[in-house]
Amino acid sequence: IYGLRLQIGDDWHPAYDAFCKRQEPCAVTMENLQELTAVHPTGDRVYIVENEMVFSYLLKLLEQRNVTLLCTSGQLRSAAVKLIPFLLNSGADIYIDPDGIRIADRLWRKYGDRIHVWRMSEEDYAKSLSEEEIGKISMKKLDAVENPVLRETAREVRKKKKAGYQENILK
Repeated sequence: IYGLRLQIGDDWHPAYDAFCKRQEPCAVTMENLQELTAVHPTGDRVYIVENEMVFSYLLKLLEQRNVTLLCTSGQLRSAAVKLIPFLLNSGADIYIDPDGIRIADRLWRKYGDRIHVWRMSEEDYAKSLSEEEIGKISMKKLDAVENPVLRETAREVRKKKKAGYQENILK
């Protein structure tokens, strides 16, 4: 995480406050979140990314701005799943770029328009293309996508049958 204060009971967690003050990223585990009562993003927006390379890139790109980042390192882990409702309760809007259209769609269905699909448009998919083919089972799962932006992207994925990766759109 970067730029996220964690409240335990009635007090802000001193270690995570120190990371915020020093403007440094840090790791958070489920053990750290056991007694979590609230969170406070230091930024105006919260960006959730799945890739540590993208996380590092965004830290450098946005270092002079108020931003809160959460890196899931792939599929959403328990810690990220626990933090998302706290982030929304704090009043933050979340911009999500997780691993996979289905994950983003599931979060959007659960939390509504407070979850903003970010960098997952048809154009972003075209920039992210790899040579890796997507299997038939994964392609079929795209039929259930409901979010309007993601539904259009899923249509393109079904046409091209290729995986897309965030690293390919960093520039």
